[in-house]
Amino acid sequence: MIIRFEAPSPWRERGVHLLELVPEAIVESEPPSWDLEVKVELRGQILLLTAKVGRQRDRAIVPASSADFQRALFRLLGKITDSDPSPWGILTGVRPGKVAARLLQNLSREDTIVRLREQYLLREEKAKLLVEVVGAGYPLLNRRGVSIYISVPFCPSRCHYCSFAAHPLARWQHVLPKYIEQAASELGKLLEACRAYQLPVNSIYVGGGTPTSLAPEQLAILLAPAIKPGCEFTVEAGRPDTITPRHLEVLGGLGVTRVSVNCQYPSEKTLQAIGRNHTIQEFQQALMAAQSSEIGIINSDMIVGLPEQTLAGFIQGLEYLICKGVQNITIHALSLKRGAKTQHQYLPPDLAGEIAQAAYQFLQERDYRPYYLYRQKNISANLENIGFALPGTFCYYNVASIAESEPVLGVGAGAVSKLVMHNRIETLNNPADPIQYLARSQSLVRRKLDWLRHSS
Repeated sequence: MIIRFEAPSPWRERGVHLLELVPEAIVESEPPSWDLEVKVELRGQILLLTAKVGRQRDRAIVPASSADFQRALFRLLGKITDSDPSPWGILTGVRPGKVAARLLQNLSREDTIVRLREQYLLREEKAKLLVEVVGAGYPLLNRRGVSIYISVPFCPSRCHYCSFAAHPLARWQHVLPKYIEQAASELGKLLEACRAYQLPVNSIYVGGGTPTSLAPEQLAILLAPAIKPGCEFTVEAGRPDTITPRHLEVLGGLGVTRVSVNCQYPSEKTLQAIGRNHTIQEFQQALMAAQSSEIGIINSDMIVGLPEQTLAGFIQGLEYLICKGVQNITIHALSLKRGAKTQHQYLPPDLAGEIAQAAYQFLQERDYRPYYLYRQKNISANLENIGFALPGTFCYYNVASIAESEPVLGVGAGAVSKLVMHNRIETLNNPADPIQYLARSQSLVRRKLDWLRHSS
Protein backbone atom coordinates (compact mmCIF):
# COMPACT_ATOMS: atom_id res chain seq x y z
CA MET A 1 0.00 0.00 0.00
CA ILE A 2 1.40 3.40 -1.00
CA ILE A 3 0.85 5.98 1.76
CA ARG A 4 1.25 9.70 1.15
CA PHE A 5 2.24 11.19 4.50
CA GLU A 6 2.50 14.91 5.11
CA ALA A 7 3.48 16.14 8.57
CA PRO A 8 5.82 18.74 10.11
CA SER A 9 8.84 17.65 12.13
CA PRO A 10 8.98 15.92 14.63
CA TRP A 11 5.51 14.50 14.00
CA ARG A 12 6.54 12.99 10.69
CA GLU A 13 9.36 11.01 12.30
CA ARG A 14 7.03 9.79 15.05
CA GLY A 15 4.30 8.86 12.59
CA VAL A 16 6.30 6.94 9.99
CA HIS A 17 6.89 3.98 12.32
CA LEU A 18 3.15 3.61 12.92
CA LEU A 19 2.23 3.95 9.25
CA GLU A 20 4.71 1.19 8.43
CA LEU A 21 2.55 -1.17 10.52
CA VAL A 22 0.06 -1.25 7.65
CA PRO A 23 0.81 -4.48 5.69
CA GLU A 24 3.28 -3.90 2.85
CA ALA A 25 3.18 -0.15 3.45
CA ILE A 26 5.44 2.22 1.50
CA VAL A 27 5.45 5.67 3.09
CA GLU A 28 6.41 8.67 0.93
CA SER A 29 5.97 12.43 1.01
CA GLU A 30 5.07 13.03 -2.64
CA PRO A 31 4.38 9.74 -4.46
CA PRO A 32 2.90 10.06 -8.01
CA SER A 33 -0.10 8.06 -6.80
CA TRP A 34 -1.23 6.63 -3.46
CA ASP A 35 -3.76 4.38 -1.78
CA LEU A 36 -3.95 6.19 1.58
CA GLU A 37 -3.31 9.84 2.36
CA VAL A 38 -2.47 10.98 5.90
CA LYS A 39 -1.95 14.62 6.81
CA VAL A 40 -0.92 16.15 10.14
CA GLU A 41 -1.31 19.88 10.85
CA LEU A 42 -0.03 21.70 13.93
CA ARG A 43 -2.34 24.48 15.05
CA GLY A 44 -0.94 26.05 18.17
CA GLN A 45 -0.98 23.35 20.83
CA ILE A 46 -3.38 21.17 18.85
CA LEU A 47 -2.78 18.54 16.16
CA LEU A 48 -5.29 17.91 13.38
CA LEU A 49 -4.94 14.45 11.79
CA THR A 50 -6.72 13.62 8.54
CA ALA A 51 -6.78 10.23 6.77
CA LYS A 52 -8.32 9.68 3.36
CA VAL A 53 -8.95 6.58 1.24
CA GLY A 54 -10.86 7.34 -1.94
CA ARG A 55 -13.90 9.33 -0.87
CA GLN A 56 -13.72 8.15 2.74
CA ARG A 57 -12.23 10.66 5.13
CA ASP A 58 -11.67 10.51 8.91
CA ARG A 59 -10.25 13.09 11.31
CA ALA A 60 -8.91 13.37 14.83
CA ILE A 61 -8.01 16.40 16.96
CA VAL A 62 -5.64 15.87 19.90
CA PRO A 63 -3.19 17.79 22.10
CA ALA A 64 0.26 18.20 20.59
CA SER A 65 1.94 15.53 22.73
CA SER A 66 3.78 12.48 21.47
CA ALA A 67 1.61 9.92 23.27
CA ASP A 68 -1.69 11.55 22.27
CA PHE A 69 -0.50 11.85 18.67
CA GLN A 70 0.57 8.21 18.41
CA ARG A 71 -2.63 6.88 19.93
CA ALA A 72 -4.76 9.07 17.69
CA LEU A 73 -2.85 8.08 14.54
CA PHE A 74 -3.00 4.38 15.45
CA ARG A 75 -6.78 4.52 15.98
CA LEU A 76 -7.26 6.57 12.82
CA LEU A 77 -5.33 3.99 10.81
CA GLY A 78 -7.47 1.20 12.22
CA LYS A 79 -10.65 3.06 11.37
CA ILE A 80 -9.74 4.14 7.85
CA THR A 81 -8.35 0.70 6.88
CA ASP A 82 -11.00 -1.23 8.84
CA SER A 83 -8.27 -3.30 10.51
CA ASP A 84 -6.16 -3.58 13.64
CA PRO A 85 -2.74 -2.28 12.52
CA SER A 86 -0.78 -4.21 15.17
CA PRO A 87 -1.44 -6.30 18.27
CA TRP A 88 1.44 -4.35 19.83
CA GLY A 89 -0.38 -1.03 19.60
CA ILE A 90 1.96 1.96 19.48
CA LEU A 91 4.98 0.02 20.77
CA THR A 92 6.98 -0.08 17.54
CA GLY A 93 10.44 -0.44 19.09
CA VAL A 94 12.65 -3.52 19.26
CA ARG A 95 12.47 -3.86 23.06
CA PRO A 96 8.90 -3.54 24.37
CA GLY A 97 9.96 -5.36 27.53
CA LYS A 98 11.79 -2.24 28.70
CA VAL A 99 8.45 -0.40 28.84
CA ALA A 100 6.84 -3.20 30.86
CA ALA A 101 9.84 -3.43 33.20
CA ARG A 102 9.65 0.29 33.90
CA LEU A 103 5.94 0.05 34.69
CA LEU A 104 6.44 -2.98 36.92
CA GLN A 105 8.75 -0.99 39.18
CA ASN A 106 5.72 0.86 40.56
CA LEU A 107 2.69 -1.20 39.52
CA SER A 108 1.38 -4.70 40.10
CA ARG A 109 1.33 -7.18 37.22
CA GLU A 110 -2.41 -6.64 36.80
CA ASP A 111 -2.12 -2.85 36.77
CA THR A 112 0.79 -3.03 34.35
CA ILE A 113 -1.33 -5.05 31.92
CA VAL A 114 -4.09 -2.46 32.20
CA ARG A 115 -1.61 0.39 31.58
CA LEU A 116 -0.12 -1.39 28.56
CA ARG A 117 -3.59 -1.80 27.08
CA GLU A 118 -4.89 1.68 27.82
CA GLN A 119 -1.78 3.80 27.34
CA TYR A 120 0.03 1.82 24.63
CA LEU A 121 -3.01 0.10 23.01
CA LEU A 122 -1.64 -3.46 23.22
CA ARG A 123 -4.03 -6.33 22.78
CA GLU A 124 -4.67 -8.14 26.04
CA GLU A 125 -2.78 -11.30 25.03
CA LYS A 126 0.36 -9.30 24.13
CA ALA A 127 0.23 -7.28 27.35
CA LYS A 128 -0.02 -10.49 29.39
CA LEU A 129 2.77 -12.12 27.38
CA LEU A 130 5.07 -9.14 27.86
CA VAL A 131 4.53 -9.03 31.62
CA GLU A 132 5.14 -12.79 31.84
CA VAL A 133 8.38 -12.51 29.86
CA VAL A 134 9.74 -9.67 32.00
CA GLY A 135 8.72 -11.46 35.18
CA ALA A 136 10.62 -14.58 34.11
CA GLY A 137 13.76 -13.04 32.61
CA TYR A 138 14.58 -9.85 34.49
CA PRO A 139 15.19 -11.51 37.88
CA LEU A 140 18.26 -13.18 36.34
CA LEU A 141 20.05 -9.88 35.76
CA ASN A 142 23.10 -8.98 37.83
CA ARG A 143 23.65 -5.54 39.28
CA ARG A 144 27.27 -5.39 38.16
CA GLY A 145 29.42 -6.73 35.37
CA VAL A 146 29.58 -6.98 31.57
CA SER A 147 28.81 -9.41 28.81
CA ILE A 148 31.10 -10.13 25.86
CA TYR A 149 29.97 -10.75 22.28
CA ILE A 150 32.40 -12.38 19.85
CA SER A 151 31.63 -12.08 16.14
CA VAL A 152 32.53 -14.74 13.58
CA PRO A 153 31.12 -13.05 10.46
CA PHE A 154 31.51 -15.99 8.07
CA CYS A 155 29.04 -18.54 6.68
CA PRO A 156 29.38 -21.44 4.26
CA SER A 157 26.50 -19.90 2.25
CA ARG A 158 23.84 -17.24 2.73
CA CYS A 159 20.23 -18.06 3.66
CA HIS A 160 17.75 -16.09 1.57
CA TYR A 161 16.06 -14.42 4.56
CA CYS A 162 19.34 -13.34 6.19
CA SER A 163 20.40 -9.69 6.33
CA PHE A 164 23.36 -10.05 8.70
CA ALA A 165 26.82 -8.97 7.61
CA ALA A 166 27.92 -12.56 7.02
CA HIS A 167 30.68 -13.18 4.48
CA PRO A 168 31.06 -16.30 2.29
CA LEU A 169 33.77 -18.29 4.02
CA ALA A 170 35.40 -19.55 0.80
CA ARG A 171 36.18 -15.99 -0.36
CA TRP A 172 37.90 -15.01 2.88
CA GLN A 173 40.18 -17.97 3.53
CA HIS A 174 43.23 -15.79 2.86
CA VAL A 175 42.22 -13.46 5.72
CA LEU A 176 41.16 -16.04 8.31
CA PRO A 177 44.51 -16.66 10.07
CA LYS A 178 45.11 -12.94 10.62
CA TYR A 179 41.47 -12.32 11.56
CA ILE A 180 41.47 -15.10 14.16
CA GLU A 181 44.78 -13.88 15.59
CA GLN A 182 43.55 -10.29 15.90
CA ALA A 183 40.11 -11.18 17.34
CA ALA A 184 41.73 -13.52 19.88
CA SER A 185 44.12 -10.72 20.87
CA GLU A 186 41.19 -8.30 21.31
CA LEU A 187 39.32 -10.86 23.41
CA GLY A 188 42.37 -11.54 25.57
CA LYS A 189 43.02 -7.85 26.27
CA LEU A 190 39.41 -7.20 27.26
CA LEU A 191 39.24 -10.23 29.56
CA GLU A 192 42.58 -9.30 31.15
CA ALA A 193 41.31 -5.77 31.82
CA CYS A 194 38.07 -7.10 33.35
CA ARG A 195 40.13 -9.24 35.73
CA ALA A 196 42.46 -6.34 36.57
CA TYR A 197 39.54 -4.03 37.39
CA GLN A 198 37.61 -6.82 39.15
CA LEU A 199 34.69 -6.40 36.79
CA PRO A 200 32.66 -9.62 36.56
CA VAL A 201 32.03 -11.16 33.14
CA ASN A 202 28.45 -12.39 33.35
CA SER A 203 28.24 -14.09 29.95
CA ILE A 204 30.18 -14.71 26.74
CA TYR A 205 28.28 -15.17 23.48
CA VAL A 206 29.84 -16.25 20.17
CA GLY A 207 27.65 -15.40 17.18
CA GLY A 208 27.89 -14.67 13.52
CA GLY A 209 27.61 -15.59 10.80
CA THR A 210 28.21 -19.18 11.74
CA PRO A 211 31.05 -19.65 14.27
CA THR A 212 31.29 -23.37 13.49
CA SER A 213 32.05 -22.58 9.86
CA LEU A 214 35.60 -22.17 11.21
CA ALA A 215 37.66 -25.32 11.56
CA PRO A 216 37.76 -26.72 15.13
CA GLU A 217 41.41 -25.73 15.50
CA GLN A 218 40.62 -22.17 14.37
CA LEU A 219 37.81 -21.93 16.93
CA ALA A 220 40.18 -23.19 19.59
CA ILE A 221 42.68 -20.40 18.81
CA LEU A 222 39.98 -17.70 18.67
CA LEU A 223 38.38 -18.67 21.97
CA ALA A 224 41.50 -19.74 23.88
CA PRO A 225 41.62 -16.51 25.95
CA ALA A 226 38.13 -17.34 27.28
CA ILE A 227 38.81 -20.97 28.19
CA LYS A 228 36.82 -22.10 31.25
CA PRO A 229 35.56 -18.56 32.00
CA GLY A 230 33.36 -19.56 34.93
CA CYS A 231 30.29 -17.88 33.42
CA GLU A 232 27.63 -18.68 30.84
CA PHE A 233 29.44 -19.40 27.55
CA THR A 234 27.30 -19.72 24.41
CA VAL A 235 28.28 -20.61 20.83
CA GLU A 236 25.94 -20.49 17.85
CA ALA A 237 26.31 -23.58 15.72
CA GLY A 238 23.21 -22.73 13.75
CA ARG A 239 24.09 -24.47 10.50
CA PRO A 240 24.02 -28.25 11.02
CA ASP A 241 26.23 -28.79 7.96
CA THR A 242 29.11 -27.09 9.80
CA ILE A 243 29.03 -29.15 13.01
CA THR A 244 31.38 -32.10 13.49
CA PRO A 245 32.14 -34.22 16.57
CA ARG A 246 35.52 -32.50 16.68
CA HIS A 247 33.83 -29.05 16.88
CA LEU A 248 31.78 -30.21 19.84
CA GLU A 249 34.83 -31.76 21.51
CA VAL A 250 36.76 -28.48 21.19
CA LEU A 251 33.83 -26.40 22.46
CA GLY A 252 33.29 -28.71 25.40
CA GLY A 253 36.97 -28.49 26.28
CA LEU A 254 36.81 -24.69 26.21
CA GLY A 255 34.04 -24.73 28.78
CA VAL A 256 31.16 -23.81 26.48
CA THR A 257 27.90 -24.27 28.39
CA ARG A 258 25.35 -23.66 25.63
CA VAL A 259 25.16 -24.32 21.90
CA SER A 260 22.51 -23.49 19.30
CA VAL A 261 21.71 -26.02 16.55
CA ASN A 262 19.03 -24.84 14.10
CA CYS A 263 16.87 -26.23 11.35
CA GLN A 264 14.31 -23.34 11.21
CA TYR A 265 11.57 -25.66 9.87
CA PRO A 266 11.74 -29.43 9.28
CA SER A 267 10.82 -29.61 5.59
CA GLU A 268 13.20 -30.40 2.76
CA LYS A 269 11.20 -28.15 0.38
CA THR A 270 11.39 -25.28 2.84
CA LEU A 271 15.13 -25.69 3.38
CA GLN A 272 15.71 -25.60 -0.38
CA ALA A 273 13.43 -22.58 -0.84
CA ILE A 274 15.24 -20.48 1.77
CA GLY A 275 18.77 -21.47 0.72
CA ARG A 276 19.67 -23.68 3.68
CA ASN A 277 22.21 -26.05 2.18
CA HIS A 278 21.60 -28.96 4.54
CA THR A 279 19.07 -31.75 4.97
CA ILE A 280 16.72 -32.70 7.79
CA GLN A 281 18.89 -35.75 8.44
CA GLU A 282 22.00 -33.58 8.85
CA PHE A 283 20.12 -31.46 11.39
CA GLN A 284 19.01 -34.53 13.33
CA GLN A 285 22.54 -35.93 13.36
CA ALA A 286 24.01 -32.61 14.52
CA LEU A 287 21.41 -32.31 17.28
CA MET A 288 22.11 -35.84 18.52
CA ALA A 289 25.86 -35.14 18.51
CA ALA A 290 25.36 -31.97 20.53
CA GLN A 291 23.19 -33.79 23.06
CA SER A 292 25.93 -36.40 23.47
CA SER A 293 28.66 -33.81 24.04
CA GLU A 294 29.88 -32.18 27.27
CA ILE A 295 27.79 -29.08 26.50
CA GLY A 296 24.89 -28.97 28.92
CA ILE A 297 22.20 -26.82 27.26
CA ILE A 298 20.98 -26.92 23.65
CA ASN A 299 18.95 -24.23 21.89
CA SER A 300 17.11 -24.68 18.61
CA ASP A 301 15.30 -22.05 16.53
CA MET A 302 12.06 -22.28 14.57
CA ILE A 303 10.88 -19.54 12.19
CA VAL A 304 7.22 -18.69 11.64
CA GLY A 305 6.39 -17.58 8.10
CA LEU A 306 8.56 -19.78 5.88
CA PRO A 307 7.38 -21.34 2.58
CA GLU A 308 5.54 -24.68 2.61
CA GLN A 309 4.80 -24.16 6.31
CA THR A 310 1.69 -25.57 7.99
CA LEU A 311 0.36 -25.46 11.53
CA ALA A 312 0.58 -29.25 11.85
CA GLY A 313 4.13 -29.29 10.48
CA PHE A 314 5.27 -26.60 12.88
CA ILE A 315 3.87 -28.40 15.91
CA GLN A 316 5.42 -31.64 14.71
CA GLY A 317 8.80 -29.86 14.56
CA LEU A 318 8.37 -28.67 18.13
CA GLU A 319 7.41 -32.17 19.25
CA TYR A 320 10.65 -33.50 17.79
CA LEU A 321 12.78 -30.92 19.61
CA ILE A 322 11.07 -31.59 22.92
CA CYS A 323 11.37 -35.35 22.43
CA LYS A 324 15.12 -34.94 21.88
CA GLY A 325 15.49 -32.98 25.12
CA VAL A 326 16.16 -29.51 23.71
CA GLN A 327 15.88 -27.18 26.71
CA ASN A 328 15.69 -23.84 24.85
CA ILE A 329 13.42 -23.24 21.85
CA THR A 330 13.29 -19.83 20.20
CA ILE A 331 10.33 -18.92 17.99
CA HIS A 332 11.25 -16.28 15.44
CA ALA A 333 8.86 -14.57 13.04
CA LEU A 334 10.20 -13.99 9.54
CA SER A 335 11.43 -10.41 9.26
CA LEU A 336 12.13 -9.03 5.81
CA LYS A 337 15.06 -6.63 5.60
CA ARG A 338 16.76 -4.66 2.85
CA GLY A 339 19.88 -6.83 2.80
CA ALA A 340 18.00 -10.12 2.42
CA LYS A 341 17.36 -11.94 -0.86
CA THR A 342 13.78 -12.67 0.20
CA GLN A 343 11.60 -9.57 -0.14
CA HIS A 344 8.06 -10.95 0.28
CA GLN A 345 6.15 -12.71 3.02
CA TYR A 346 5.42 -16.36 2.30
CA LEU A 347 2.40 -16.84 4.55
CA PRO A 348 -0.80 -14.81 4.99
CA PRO A 349 -0.76 -12.88 8.28
CA ASP A 350 -3.70 -14.84 9.70
CA LEU A 351 -1.94 -18.17 9.20
CA ALA A 352 1.37 -16.90 10.58
CA GLY A 353 -0.41 -15.56 13.66
CA GLU A 354 -2.29 -18.83 14.13
CA ILE A 355 0.92 -20.86 13.95
CA ALA A 356 2.67 -18.58 16.45
CA GLN A 357 -0.16 -18.71 18.99
CA ALA A 358 -0.43 -22.48 18.71
CA ALA A 359 3.33 -22.83 19.15
CA TYR A 360 3.34 -20.64 22.27
CA GLN A 361 0.51 -22.61 23.83
CA PHE A 362 2.10 -25.93 22.91
CA LEU A 363 5.39 -25.00 24.57
CA GLN A 364 3.82 -23.52 27.69
CA GLU A 365 1.71 -26.63 28.20
CA ARG A 366 4.99 -28.56 28.32
CA ASP A 367 6.58 -26.31 30.97
CA TYR A 368 8.61 -24.11 28.61
CA ARG A 369 8.45 -20.51 29.84
CA PRO A 370 8.79 -17.37 27.69
CA TYR A 371 11.70 -15.37 29.13
CA TYR A 372 12.95 -12.90 26.49
CA LEU A 373 11.28 -11.12 23.60
CA TYR A 374 12.13 -8.60 20.92
CA ARG A 375 10.56 -7.28 17.74
CA GLN A 376 11.77 -6.19 14.31
CA LYS A 377 10.56 -4.11 11.39
CA ASN A 378 8.62 -5.80 8.59
CA ILE A 379 8.01 -8.83 10.79
CA SER A 380 5.46 -11.43 9.73
CA ALA A 381 1.93 -10.64 10.99
CA ASN A 382 3.38 -7.95 13.31
CA LEU A 383 4.52 -10.77 15.58
CA GLU A 384 7.62 -11.05 17.77
CA ASN A 385 10.70 -13.18 18.39
CA ILE A 386 10.42 -15.00 21.68
CA GLY A 387 12.63 -17.39 23.60
CA PHE A 388 11.13 -20.29 25.55
CA ALA A 389 13.10 -22.44 27.98
CA LEU A 390 12.68 -24.97 30.71
CA PRO A 391 13.07 -23.45 34.20
CA GLY A 392 16.72 -23.17 35.19
CA THR A 393 18.01 -23.07 31.60
CA PHE A 394 17.34 -19.45 30.61
CA CYS A 395 20.11 -17.74 28.59
CA TYR A 396 21.50 -14.80 30.60
CA TYR A 397 23.00 -13.10 27.54
CA ASN A 398 19.68 -13.07 25.71
CA VAL A 399 17.92 -11.38 28.63
CA ALA A 400 20.70 -8.87 29.35
CA SER A 401 21.23 -7.84 25.72
CA ILE A 402 17.53 -7.27 25.06
CA ALA A 403 17.06 -5.47 28.39
CA GLU A 404 20.22 -3.40 27.75
CA SER A 405 20.84 -3.85 31.47
CA GLU A 406 24.63 -3.97 31.33
CA PRO A 407 27.56 -3.05 29.06
CA VAL A 408 28.43 -5.37 26.19
CA LEU A 409 31.99 -5.55 24.87
CA GLY A 410 32.08 -6.53 21.20
CA VAL A 411 34.95 -8.52 19.71
CA GLY A 412 35.58 -9.08 16.00
CA ALA A 413 34.28 -7.67 12.72
CA GLY A 414 30.73 -6.36 12.93
CA ALA A 415 30.55 -6.66 16.72
CA VAL A 416 28.78 -3.83 18.54
CA SER A 417 29.90 -2.63 21.96
CA LYS A 418 27.39 -0.87 24.21
CA LEU A 419 29.25 1.15 26.80
CA VAL A 420 27.49 2.90 29.66
CA MET A 421 28.87 6.44 29.86
CA HIS A 422 27.39 8.98 32.28
CA ASN A 423 24.04 7.18 32.48
CA ARG A 424 23.72 6.81 28.73
CA ILE A 425 24.68 4.04 26.34
CA GLU A 426 27.44 4.82 23.85
CA THR A 427 27.53 2.47 20.87
CA LEU A 428 30.90 1.53 19.40
CA ASN A 429 30.81 -0.44 16.14
CA ASN A 430 33.65 -2.61 14.92
CA PRO A 431 33.79 -2.43 11.09
CA ALA A 432 31.77 -5.20 9.45
CA ASP A 433 34.38 -5.71 6.73
CA PRO A 434 37.17 -8.01 8.03
CA ILE A 435 39.88 -6.02 6.21
CA GLN A 436 38.72 -2.74 7.76
CA TYR A 437 38.43 -4.45 11.13
CA LEU A 438 42.05 -5.55 10.95
CA ALA A 439 43.09 -2.00 10.06
CA ARG A 440 41.16 -0.29 12.87
CA SER A 441 40.91 -2.87 15.64
CA GLN A 442 43.87 -1.57 17.66
CA SER A 443 42.34 1.89 18.09
CA LEU A 444 38.92 0.41 18.87
CA VAL A 445 40.41 -1.87 21.53
CA ARG A 446 42.08 1.13 23.15
CA ARG A 447 38.72 2.91 23.40
CA LYS A 448 37.20 -0.11 25.15
CA LEU A 449 40.16 -0.41 27.49
CA ASP A 450 39.85 3.29 28.33
CA TRP A 451 36.17 2.77 29.11
CA LEU A 452 37.00 -0.19 31.36
CA ARG A 453 39.58 1.85 33.23
CA HIS A 454 37.20 4.78 33.81
CA SER A 455 34.22 2.59 34.74
CA SER A 456 36.10 0.57 37.38
